[in-house]
Amino acid sequence: MYRYEMHQHTAGCSACAEIEADKLIPLLKQQGFAGMVLTNHFFHGNTAIRRQIPWADFVRAYEEDWLRAKELGDRLDFDVLFGIEEWVGDGKNVLRVGGKEVLLYGITPQTLYDHPELRNFTHSETYLKALCDMTHEAGGLVMQAHPFRVRDYIANPWEPLPTAYLDGMETYNACNSPLENRRAEQYAEAEGLIPVAGTDAHHTDTYRYGIVTERRLRTGEDLIDVLTNGDYDLYIPE
Repeated sequence: MYRYEMHQHTAGCSACAEIEADKLIPLLKQQGFAGMVLTNHFFHGNTAIRRQIPWADFVRAYEEDWLRAKELGDRLDFDVLFGIEEWVGDGKNVLRVGGKEVLLYGITPQTLYDHPELRNFTHSETYLKALCDMTHEAGGLVMQAHPFRVRDYIANPWEPLPTAYLDGMETYNACNSPLENRRAEQYAEAEGLIPVAGTDAHHTDTYRYGIVTERRLRTGEDLIDVLTNGDYDLYIPE
């Protein structure tokens, strides 16, 4: 059985993270993980990259951060898959960090290079649809991150994002409360959404969630296949 962290940030691209891949990957291996999806905050979220630079340079920062992690992972027999976490608005600080977010799985850096128009969106549902269309065209999945999270920067936290644009939902997030996670689990089951679990890790977290599967996930395609076919279990330690 192979265990994967599904929601991980690094300091190179996420302004709120305090760990880099050279320390993160050995730590995750020690904790029993076979790999992770690197889901750094993207353009409209809490990015550590200057938004004013050209789009190709902005995306390149994410690609290079991932490639550095992947290179180390390859040496240590640890799978590092590419993804992002992106803010789609509906927050109290509309043009700043906050509000509801999605995890995009199964995309590549090239997917982002090909869509410079993403930087221009301001309306949350319009942007969510654009992310959904882009991700599905690339063969990926859109998951709501930490749904029902109650924080002062999130407007209407008990209202999920429109299910028309979601493939799944992070039903267990290690930074959410048991009540928030239970609500997410119930909602995902009622709406037929794919459930995932992740840590939302920014530091040297030791209490982690994830998924467990009998397959090694070498590529984004492997991940999408496992999630869509249900060939996994949630990893939620007691």
